[in-house]
Amino acid sequence: MQHTKTLLRMVAVASVFGVATLVLPLSAQAGIRVSVGIGLPVVVAPAPVVVAPPPAVVSPAPVIVALPPVVYGSPPVVVGFL
Repeated sequence: MQHTKTLLRMVAVASVFGVATLVLPLSAQAGIRVSVGIGLPVVVAPAPVVVAPPPAVVSPAPVIVALPPVVYGSPPVVVGFL
């Protein structure tokens, strides 16, 4: 039991030391980038699509101008006025 705890503690210290050496950049190897991560698939929902209705186009009613009818006839006859 004591041996297991000591071994576990040594593995933990070694792993922390190993990660620390990977994370700390060296001046001679400044161009190397180290990324430590867990490869789990990440599901990202797509952005919602907003569909707007087309704009309502309202045109004014056409203006219709009708000329008054022209009636040709004889002049009225007035009787009794002189």
